[in-house]
Amino acid sequence: MPIIDDQKILHDNELTNQFHQHFSKGYHGRLIDNYGNYWYVSRENELLNFISSLENNIGVPIGRILHNSAADSFETILAPLKGVNFGFFGKKKRSRLLISHWETFGWGSYVAKNHSIITNVFPSIVTGFYLSLVEFEQGHRCKIQWKQIQDSLIICELEPLDKAISYPPNLAFLPWTEADKIEETGVKIEGSDVKILLEKKDVGWSIDGRLSYILPCDMINRIIFNLSGYVKKLPSKVSDAWQLEGIDDRFGNAFSHVVQSFKELFLAGDDYVYLNEQNNWDLVISSHLKPFGIGAVQFIKCEDNTDYFEVSLEPNAPLAIGKLSGIWERANGKKSRCSIRLSDSLFYIKLQSSLNYN
Repeated sequence: MPIIDDQKILHDNELTNQFHQHFSKGYHGRLIDNYGNYWYVSRENELLNFISSLENNIGVPIGRILHNSAADSFETILAPLKGVNFGFFGKKKRSRLLISHWETFGWGSYVAKNHSIITNVFPSIVTGFYLSLVEFEQGHRCKIQWKQIQDSLIICELEPLDKAISYPPNLAFLPWTEADKIEETGVKIEGSDVKILLEKKDVGWSIDGRLSYILPCDMINRIIFNLSGYVKKLPSKVSDAWQLEGIDDRFGNAFSHVVQSFKELFLAGDDYVYLNEQNNWDLVISSHLKPFGIGAVQFIKCEDNTDYFEVSLEPNAPLAIGKLSGIWERANGKKSRCSIRLSDSLFYIKLQSSLNYN
């Protein structure tokens, strides 16, 4: 009979410590790096499935929007490093730091000499990240083309452009992206955070045996921003499911599409949701939202078969709202109608059955 060591450590201590050192500002279900950027955990094929759902709902391919949104988001993340003095052999030290960040995020690895990327991340997204990295190192814009040679191998071709780097547009019209205000306005949720333990793989890392990586929430908000000119009309399954108040009309349809796609992403998975008669939403939030960096949600009350929540104005809000709606549907076995009211300090969420009867 084999001897089973219950104390066997499956995670990589060095990689896990490196991860938590980089994300030292996270608290209460938030994943925040040392520069204040918000991130979320994406598992296995979730990014691919989210994109497939979003394109299907919109009805047009959005590969270029995804690529540009990823590039702009990573450019803003790299921006603080421009002011860092790396001292002697600064170029090599900076390159090593960027390689370390790439590994910490779970994006696999890259070889700058031949512009090859070994990754599990969706090609349009990861090449956007890589383009920003190359432009950051070279100090000018580049044109990029890429080919996916194998499932996890991408080869890029980059052409220098005689164009200075300008900062990506800010997202002031999406007030939940202004994360610096959360200390004054955010929902204060008590309780300790979930410890993320990373298991090193040949490509990237996994959590609890499932291939995973992290993505910037700013990328999702830039997808909403960049989609605004493409989404003119909502299909009935989206318009019937979401009622918005207080969100700029220019971005309302794009916002609805994104939260709908995150809801569908959760419903396509096999995560079990148990909601007891006491409405144990705090436990459900701790189990299904906090471990993914989108836990800034608070259950308020249940009244007349309607559940009320508050979501902080933070960059992870669209992900939290979309997934919360999917969780509600799975827990109740009914299609939901989600009413969202944006105030100066919070999203007020009301979830109820979309049917005329309960």
